[in-house]
Formats: sequence, C-alpha cells, structure tokens
Amino acid sequence: MKAVYVLGYGFYTPGFPTLAAYRDGVPVDGTSRPAVDFVPSRNKRGCSMLTLAAAEVAHQACADAGVPASTPALVFGSCHGEMEIAVAQMEMFQADKGLLSPARFKNSVHNTGAGMFSIAAENRGYATAIAAGHDTVALSLLEAMLLLHHDRYELALVALADEALPAPLTGFSDHEALGVALLLARAPAADGTCRGTLSAPMRQSSQAGRYARDERFRGNPVAPLLDVIDALEAGGPADVPLSLDGGEPWMTRVEPA
Repeated sequence: MKAVYVLGYGFYTPGFPTLAAYRDGVPVDGTSRPAVDFVPSRNKRGCSMLTLAAAEVAHQACADAGVPASTPALVFGSCHGEMEIAVAQMEMFQADKGLLSPARFKNSVHNTGAGMFSIAAENRGYATAIAAGHDTVALSLLEAMLLLHHDRYELALVALADEALPAPLTGFSDHEALGVALLLARAPAADGTCRGTLSAPMRQSSQAGRYARDERFRGNPVAPLLDVIDALEAGGPADVPLSLDGGEPWMTRVEPA
C-alpha cells in the first residue's frame, strides 16, 4: 500500500485549544471545553467532552489544510467512547428508579462525534467510527488509508479523541482529555505542499523507540497520534509506535515532505 500525504493537523486538550497553544505552553483562559464554533448551540447541547473534542480537531485539520470540511471521508475513533455520559446515565438509573435522560442517551453512542460533525459540515460522504481498544490509532489510520488506496476518496480525515475517565474509572488510567486529527490525502495539495507522509500501519516486534510523551497524556490511547505529529514536525524519517502497552505492536513510518 502506498504511503499517504498529511495535509493538516488538529489538536485539543483542556486549556490548550490548538497545537500552537500547546507548543507555547501557556494555558488559554476559557478553553476548558472545546469551542466547536462551527456547530450550532442547539446541536452541542448535552454533548460530552469527547464528542466536542473530536469535532473540534476534525474542523481544525480541514482548516489547517485549506480543505472544505464537506469533502473528506470521515474516520472518527475512540478507545473508551462516551464514558462521561455512560457513567452519568448509570448513576441516574440507580438514583431515579431506573429512569434515564433521553436527551443524553442519544449522545451516548460511539458515532455521536462523526454525526454532529458531518451535519454541521454538510459532509454527506463516507463516515465511520472506530473502537479498537489500544489499537484505535493504528486501525483508524488503516481504515483511512484503505479508503484512499482503493481510489474511493482523494481525502480522508482521521479524528480521534478520548476524554479523562470519570470516577469510578480513574484507577484504570488517570489521563487528561486529548483530541488529535490528521487530514490525509492520496497526493500533495495542489500547490505541492504537505506535512510529510505516513506508511500504512504495520506490526513490529517491539515498542522500542517510543517518543517521549507529556505525562498528562500517558495512558490516553490517542497519544500516539500526537507522537506522529511530533515526528512529522521533526522532519522524519522515523518509525512511530501507534499502540499503548497492552495493544498490538503497531507502527507507522514517517517520512519528510
């Protein structure tokens, strides 16, 4: 399978609404939740941090590449899914005689982010939501690359997010929320520019060579996609592990533009 071109990035974590803000290291006031300004307020009501972060980084990646958000195939992904809403619903079920919130229940499915984004962006093309545990980064990239490889689409947007796990699940991993997106293409942009290329995810014998990672994201299954951006910005070439410990040993090859 041919390598694909990276045209744009998206990034969000609480306090740092863009990759540039994160690199600067100075928290931005009023960004404890994603703004998602392109989505009408009524459509954001009752949405979780996960959904908002995924939609926000997806929109950023398209804007970064100068590509209309209505055009790419959409591959959204999350290891844990809508845990914030799921735990809140279970607590409500226990406390309120088995009653649930229909308004929140409709936002508890795994493809909530893809649905909200596609409606707001008027994207009527392919959309899917991947849940592959600690292999979610690798298999989301593979899904997008297969769409490009079989000539179905010129562009594929990979938008991944996992929120901080709510109590009582923090014992499994006490990580911060993180959303990262890449806009992938079969060819460079019309002016020939791109951020670099990625090979199709492949299995490796070990996870040696893992990039140093911000402690806030250690344990967040989306963090390897931030490692990919780090490698792209460093200019490559580099082999970047894509799975956290406990997942299959996937990696991708990053090459310079």
